Amino acid sequence: MTEPGWYAQPFRADGGITARGLLSQLGSPGLSPLTLLVREAAQNSWDARLPDQAVVRFRLDLATVGAGHGAAWRRLFSTGSSGNARPGAMFRPLSLAKSPRYLAISDRGTMGLAGPTRSDAGKTARREWARFVLNSGDRDGGTGSSSGGTFGYGKSALFRMSKVGCVLAHTRFRDDDGRVRSRFIGVAIRESFWDGETRYTGRHWWGLPESEHCEPLLDARADAAAHELGIPGFAGDETGTTLVVVDPDLTDPTLPDSDTTPELSVAEAGSYLADAAAWNLWPITLTDRDRRMSVAVTANGADVPVPDEGSDAALAFFAGAYREVVGGTGQVLSCGRPHKDLGHFAHAYTYGALVTSPAARELGVEGAPRHVCLLRGPELVVRYHPGPERSNPDAGYAAVFKVSGDLDETFARAEPPTHDAWEYQQLQGREATFVRTAGRRLKEQCDRLSGAQARRAVKVGTYALGSVAQRLGHLLAGPGGTGAAVLLSGAHPGTARTGGNTAGPGGPPAGATGPGVAAGGAAPVGGTGPGGGTGPGGGRSGVRRPSLVAGPRFEVIDGRPYVVQRVRIHGPDRVEGAVRVLTGDGVAEGTSPTGVTPPEVHGWRLPSDGSVVAGEVFYHAGDATEVDLIVTAVADALVDINVVGRA
Repeated sequence: MTEPGWYAQPFRADGGITARGLLSQLGSPGLSPLTLLVREAAQNSWDARLPDQAVVRFRLDLATVGAGHGAAWRRLFSTGSSGNARPGAMFRPLSLAKSPRYLAISDRGTMGLAGPTRSDAGKTARREWARFVLNSGDRDGGTGSSSGGTFGYGKSALFRMSKVGCVLAHTRFRDDDGRVRSRFIGVAIRESFWDGETRYTGRHWWGLPESEHCEPLLDARADAAAHELGIPGFAGDETGTTLVVVDPDLTDPTLPDSDTTPELSVAEAGSYLADAAAWNLWPITLTDRDRRMSVAVTANGADVPVPDEGSDAALAFFAGAYREVVGGTGQVLSCGRPHKDLGHFAHAYTYGALVTSPAARELGVEGAPRHVCLLRGPELVVRYHPGPERSNPDAGYAAVFKVSGDLDETFARAEPPTHDAWEYQQLQGREATFVRTAGRRLKEQCDRLSGAQARRAVKVGTYALGSVAQRLGHLLAGPGGTGAAVLLSGAHPGTARTGGNTAGPGGPPAGATGPGVAAGGAAPVGGTGPGGGTGPGGGRSGVRRPSLVAGPRFEVIDGRPYVVQRVRIHGPDRVEGAVRVLTGDGVAEGTSPTGVTPPEVHGWRLPSDGSVVAGEVFYHAGDATEVDLIVTAVADALVDINVVGRA
């Protein structure tokens, strides 16, 4: 029986690609090795999903080799190579290390790496083994689905992640006869070198060396090798692949890269991987999808929670916008000349959903989101397109744009090897026009959502709105929507009477304030409006009108945004609050925009004890007092708040 060992690839007479050339195919990505690995590995796993599997199980296990498996690891990396001793010297530190580390990336519910084990084999339907283990940039034998990776150039991210440029592959698949087969091989990409008169490419394989290539270990022998190394195995007849990055580079991606940049601990790196998976993969992990990916992360055997829409408010907003897009209720963005629908767009306003994840910060998302998540066919995140900030640091917007299916290949060709941008400069003619126009349409939408197009002073009556709009006009989109009323804790429905005797429903009117106008659901600074207090139609003689005290303020109560206006009632009275949306020239809107809940008077709060009276009408029978009028918030609107006396 042939003993396993390393095989070093010599240059052929007709040339070949060097190891350095393979590693440079991703260019100079702006993403850290940790994030790049998550993106590329998940793309390949998603592309390899089986048609009859509802869930692709994707795992990232970061671990230190335990004492029970250390001897097997040392043997693997102390084995020499047939024909030269280079690999033995190359891996000497690992062969002496007592506790090497590894990162195992595994998928289940996928097809595994099938096909010939020689690159020069005849034409076959499946060639996953050749595309990952042997060739570079080879898309032949792909799945035929909308592809984000398919083991193209992105596999070099795995080797870049390894300090020694080494990845182990353990795979299981069904052959053409339906039998379950296993394979195991090691692949290393190092520097090219000379050994005597022979030059080598720097590419190495660990398995069963032959004269011109290296065969993998097969079936029971492959499973035994993986088990000996402590690599996660397969249950029953399940298929898939486990790729093991040997001695992973855990340099802290939050710090400037240098020779002295410290590494993350295994626990810290596990948390970073979990966050990177959440922010790069969330569209395909949503639990209400027909076909989805589940993601699990462990660090030295301990489970690391992966954020999702249930635990992260910002991701929940993006998920809501995504569902509108795929549900067909999003807005269609189009190109005019030539006319073409580019894709669907939807958004959600956010408040208080602040992003603090270092992995999200690497993608450009920090604080209040102000981004459009860009998607195409595979529905993995391409990038987060940034827009202008809203006026308040706690307010933002989360949007999704997905390319139309018939333009998916066009936008795919606009992506660099790392699949993290759409660059129209890579295209020509109409294709370049479509991608360039998409960028313009996204800018227009972001300007609209941020209020950048409408930040100008507007004057209605005697109240200048510019400064108020700048401060408050973009605050008022709450976590649950755009201002739908929710009863506050302890609120009592109906009207209430305060003080001693009450003024009944038949009491005379108390007059009214003038219109209070401001942007974003706030009343203006100021007191009562004009109008008489006595005489015909003027109300009771000697009774002062209710008045607004100081300016409005924004409050989040029970997790929802509200505008609170202090009102002074000067004596026994029955008052009613009213609110309406104004256009930019001060005219009341006749109807609310589709899908937008109009502002409402939620109720009245007594500052003395904090109790809340729900409804528009408030009775007061005592001396002069102050109460808070509570109004539901509406995003980016001019709102008129009135307090009037009622008979």
